Amino acid sequence: MKIRVLAIAPYEGLKGLLESMVREDSRIELDVEVADLHNAIPIVRAAKDRYDVILSRGGTSRLIRRHVKIPVVDIPVSGYDILRVLTLVKNSNSKVAIIGFPNICRGVAEVSSLLDFDIPIYSVEEAEDVPEALQKAFADGIQIVLGDVVTVNTAEQMGYNGILITTGRESVIEAFGEVKRIYDVVWKAQENEHLFEHMLEQHRTGVMAVDEKGGIIYANEAASSLLGYDRAVMRGMNLTGIDPAWGRYLEEASRLQSDTAKKQTRWFQRRQISIEIIVPEQQSKMNCKFFIYLYGAQSKQDSAAIGSFEVTERIATFAQIMGSSSTIQQTIKRAKTMAQAELPVWIAGEAGSGKKLICQAIHSASSHASDELHIIPCDQLSKEEQAAILWGTDAYPGLLFKESVGTICLEQIQHLSTPLQRKMLTVMQGGTHARLIVTSSLPIKLMVKREEMDAGFVQAFMDMNLSLPPLRERLEDIGEIARVLIASYNSRHGKQIVGIRSEVLEDDLMNKLWPGNIGQLKLVIESMLACTDGHYVGAKEAKDGWRKVKETLQSDFASHRAELNLSGTWDEIEQRILLEILQKEGMNQSKAAKRLGINRSTLWRKLKDVLQ
Repeated sequence: MKIRVLAIAPYEGLKGLLESMVREDSRIELDVEVADLHNAIPIVRAAKDRYDVILSRGGTSRLIRRHVKIPVVDIPVSGYDILRVLTLVKNSNSKVAIIGFPNICRGVAEVSSLLDFDIPIYSVEEAEDVPEALQKAFADGIQIVLGDVVTVNTAEQMGYNGILITTGRESVIEAFGEVKRIYDVVWKAQENEHLFEHMLEQHRTGVMAVDEKGGIIYANEAASSLLGYDRAVMRGMNLTGIDPAWGRYLEEASRLQSDTAKKQTRWFQRRQISIEIIVPEQQSKMNCKFFIYLYGAQSKQDSAAIGSFEVTERIATFAQIMGSSSTIQQTIKRAKTMAQAELPVWIAGEAGSGKKLICQAIHSASSHASDELHIIPCDQLSKEEQAAILWGTDAYPGLLFKESVGTICLEQIQHLSTPLQRKMLTVMQGGTHARLIVTSSLPIKLMVKREEMDAGFVQAFMDMNLSLPPLRERLEDIGEIARVLIASYNSRHGKQIVGIRSEVLEDDLMNKLWPGNIGQLKLVIESMLACTDGHYVGAKEAKDGWRKVKETLQSDFASHRAELNLSGTWDEIEQRILLEILQKEGMNQSKAAKRLGINRSTLWRKLKDVLQ
């Protein structure tokens, strides 16, 4: 008889690993869902009696045990898993620490001792202890933390980098063995009860049942639709993850008398919704603290403009800007100083240099960090839409006049109409609650000369402008950036890659101009990682990765009927592009180098075989 197993994988890569390895085991019939901690609870509850054993990892398996009656088997963290991640960070310039449960910490202590690698260890007993441990670690100067999914996610929510200790094949083999042993001695448990079976699913009013921490116990179809989420993922989510303002709403409702409604009108997922929060007099056995009713605003269809601005859900911090070069560190230092001021900021930088990341970091470090950050793509909006979003209409308020808005970022500011630039200058001079950040690809001094820019508006930013260095001016940071990209790729795809060989990093990646900056670097490295089956990216994997990038570019260019010759190696393609720029500048090397943003000697070195 097949053993029916439900696996809850805390990250996407583990799902693929489990599904590939279960084919080798004839006794196990496996379904895999990707969820972590509280998001896993609705999944296992809905499973009822369809499974004999639940398989998970770390804090997620510990939490699941409290909510189900059937056996829960934990996928162990093996010494091989620990060795791989320690190898990845061993030569990092950043200060690294491990935060995890005692079993992981003991394993790290043993393996790091064998590697002669000193790493601070912060042990926790419960998932709820992780934020406090992280705060202590960051206070001690830690920049990167290693750990389970809960550690990595919490670190990123706090604005720091985390590297996940991923599961390898040997750990899955051990877990499958434990599943079979448990099945031989344990019978399946009683089925869990359905939550709120008599809820009116077809009612037009959105209905939610929420626990005291904001976790969604139940949400009907109308509630899911109004909030813009699929009903399948709503259960188990936390309301503050949908919008941080929910935390304040629930706190205010808690102070009301029982069965008294707290009413608010709010924009969620670009829709205006009226909400009522009721604290029932008798608490349910399912730990329901609040009943929430949602009503769609009775108005005409929302303007197209209101759907064009982006509200960032997870906002980056300065700790997530990778690089230890003096160039980027000076940029970060200046940006941190700007964050503490209340003045408007202009961020200039080439495509892919990280303007949006710096914008988010300034917001996170400012006094407006608890308020909303809105990023407006000016180049995608008409003049009318720009005005409607910023100043509002009769139907809805503009961002400049909403107290909940902390920072407004106007991307590609040259596409904001000149009349609106003058109007914005008046607002800036009069003062507004929201902090204004604008971005451009060209330096601010060049923008003054452009006809579409109002001189007075640009001059207002002269003392608060930031120029981001292109990647070619901080090539020594590529190693640090690559580590973060590798860790992210491993967690998404279930690989155990621990590094890039020095001949690839120093002789290849650090010897390119990177006109597309970090965005281009990410494309290239991830193409190399996709071609890597072992633990390191070597010369072969790099060559295959470059070929994959070229094929992608050829496909993209073909679809747009481009005529650029992309035959040959990457160096040959680069050489042709540089020569074309040089020819357009009348073979003047100084002008061509200036246009490319490189020095004349670098251009000569790249083209010496052609020019001699």
